[in-house]
Amino acid sequence: MPDLWIEVDLDAVIHNFKQVISLLRPGAELMAVVKADAYGLGAVEVARALQEEGCSHFAVTTVDEALILRRQGITAKILVLGPSNQEDWPDVIEKDIELTVSQVESIYTLNQIASGIGKTAVIHLKLETGMGRTGFMPDKLVSLANSLKECAFIEVAGAYTHFARGAQRDHSYTRGQHEKFIFCVSELERLGVTIPAKHVCNSAAFLDFPEYHYDFVRAGTLLGGHYPSPSFEGKLDLKDPWTVKARIIHLQKVPKGTYAGYQSLYKSKKATTLAVVPVGYADGFGIEPKLIPQGIIDLLKIIVKNIAALFGFQLGREKILLKGRPVSIAGKVGMQLTVFDVGEVECECGEEVVLPIRRTFANPRIIRLYKKNGLVFRKRIIQEGFLSINTEYSQ
Repeated sequence: MPDLWIEVDLDAVIHNFKQVISLLRPGAELMAVVKADAYGLGAVEVARALQEEGCSHFAVTTVDEALILRRQGITAKILVLGPSNQEDWPDVIEKDIELTVSQVESIYTLNQIASGIGKTAVIHLKLETGMGRTGFMPDKLVSLANSLKECAFIEVAGAYTHFARGAQRDHSYTRGQHEKFIFCVSELERLGVTIPAKHVCNSAAFLDFPEYHYDFVRAGTLLGGHYPSPSFEGKLDLKDPWTVKARIIHLQKVPKGTYAGYQSLYKSKKATTLAVVPVGYADGFGIEPKLIPQGIIDLLKIIVKNIAALFGFQLGREKILLKGRPVSIAGKVGMQLTVFDVGEVECECGEEVVLPIRRTFANPRIIRLYKKNGLVFRKRIIQEGFLSINTEYSQ
């Protein structure tokens, strides 16, 4: 067994999938979002498990993410949500991957490439309604409709938009975006563009706006066992599939007044036991996102957390657990080794510690153990040269 590993419970992911589809309105389907390696859980493993459960549509951000799924045997429909480069389009068309288009010029180029291959390119139209990122603005709809009429090798499978404030309690902005979306779709249909499928809901909007479910709901956060914000807590029975564990590799009893870690920031207040665990910021441990305060109260919370951290108290973080009991970091988090003050908890080398590491921050080289139907298989990333990365599985 390794000294540092991540356990991913695919049965928990499947449970969350069933919870989500139980709330879908009749006629709507789930488009499972597995971008960013399924939010760190492992896109191939998650998509494979969900495909076996009947999930027929997946969404990712990049072409590379989509191609990895195809190469690993995902036969369901895959939509690339982000912009893509035309040099990737021949491969995308050949692999039956659906593209998002949000620029008129892209349609003509994509049609030319598809014509050369002799195969239709399937696209979804991204409509800009207030996210301010990508999408057709309302003043581009006429030229969009005209371009589609001229391109025989383009098939429009759907149209969608993305809600910027779906998780906020004030719904006025989201409702405004929805109205703009419906206007744009109606205008396209008036101009002769058929829109077979509409989708607007992310995880937050899925829970708050069942009337917006339409043909697809794009959910990813919920499948990973997280709510879009604390205000949604309890709306579904979600299970967290993610656990990071490590083994204690060194133990030492120390007297009162012992310093630990870089810059001697930690000094024991009494005789205690210090444990060394092979984890650090190179693994994603101790790394926090830079948060932008959403108002004065939120700013005060951030300030209080930082002041507490100055004196060694970590507020608002998940706890490090040893035998189910919380233990504290002794000093600074190291690059690959971190010291913990385990106090009076009886332990020995080899004992497991449960660690809080954010999924998207976790080093992909940390070994993953996937659990499903009582079986466990192991995934390890192998480096070849500077850039080539292969994956090794074992049971």
